[in-house]
Amino acid sequence: MGNIKSNIDHYMKLKGIRMYSHLLIDIAHELGMKGQEAYEFADKERSNFSKMLKGERPLKYDFIIPLEKIFGISLARLLYEDAYKLPVEKKNVPFNKGFRYYAYLDDPKLYKEEFDILLANDGHSILTRTDEFGKTFLDYAVEYHSVNGVRYLHDEYGIKLKWAHNQFEFRKDKGITWIHFENCIEFARLVASMNDVELFNDIYDSYNMFFTNGHYATENCIFCQGEYLEIILDNDDLFHSIFEIKLYELKLGSIGRRKKQVDSVTYHSINPIINNCLRYALKHLDKYKHRAIDILKFGIDYNRRITSEIAFNDYYICNELGGLKNFRNEDYYNIAIFVDVEVNDNEIISLMNQLPKFKKW
Repeated sequence: MGNIKSNIDHYMKLKGIRMYSHLLIDIAHELGMKGQEAYEFADKERSNFSKMLKGERPLKYDFIIPLEKIFGISLARLLYEDAYKLPVEKKNVPFNKGFRYYAYLDDPKLYKEEFDILLANDGHSILTRTDEFGKTFLDYAVEYHSVNGVRYLHDEYGIKLKWAHNQFEFRKDKGITWIHFENCIEFARLVASMNDVELFNDIYDSYNMFFTNGHYATENCIFCQGEYLEIILDNDDLFHSIFEIKLYELKLGSIGRRKKQVDSVTYHSINPIINNCLRYALKHLDKYKHRAIDILKFGIDYNRRITSEIAFNDYYICNELGGLKNFRNEDYYNIAIFVDVEVNDNEIISLMNQLPKFKKW
């Protein structure tokens, strides 16, 4: 085992902690102590801590998690600097760097060369696991703003939000891995900060939500939540992307004995989240009036284009997302812009009056 004193000295210097007494106070704070209690704890533990640094007594169990949080490293690395360099085998799992280490460094090379082969004790990917703090890799990606980690998960694992339960799906080689992640909004903010519209819309795929659920969305779905809609409305590039008429291929399932062929349906559509954005903007005109105006002006022309292509009276809006269906055969046709919010703004009312309107179911 390496020299724990030199290792702690090294990490204290990196963190700007000058004295052991200051480190002990930080440990006390991590243990929930405040004020005078923390100072008394540091004074009481000073002698024991000194003996621990000299190797005269083991590290107290209560110190382990606080030290890992303070220094941002695993206990293995704290005790033995080269612990993570051991071969990545199941028996060496306790000495791996830990996925928070990768999120913190956010090094594309490390992701490619090391992260992908790390396994939990049962041989499954650590992406589905939580550490001793109850956190997943996605939690640490958010905490450390690990943009390279996001791109790695997208390019290598095809990370995609499964809208129904606000869970993430990972595809890698064989099968699908699911992870329940409570911090979807903060992760969305992280992805949006990367200024890559295509990547964002691929991970947060509202087309998939729309076309796989009969053109409906539940109120618990992230695409209906105000915090998520604000991410779209506050980002110029993401906002403008909702107007694009996009070719979207919906895969229906595998066919054939070896399941090499996939049935699919191709749609051409603007982003199904557009009416949610309009609804939220109209409810918050003090902040998003300019966005509401943009959507309404777009909708005036877009709805006119639709009405010029169809028998107007044969179609109706079937849900809160603006899905347009045919009365006769119930086939989905398009997304229409519509308003279901009352406002007292004359400029907005004027635009609403110009908006070609469809019957509602």
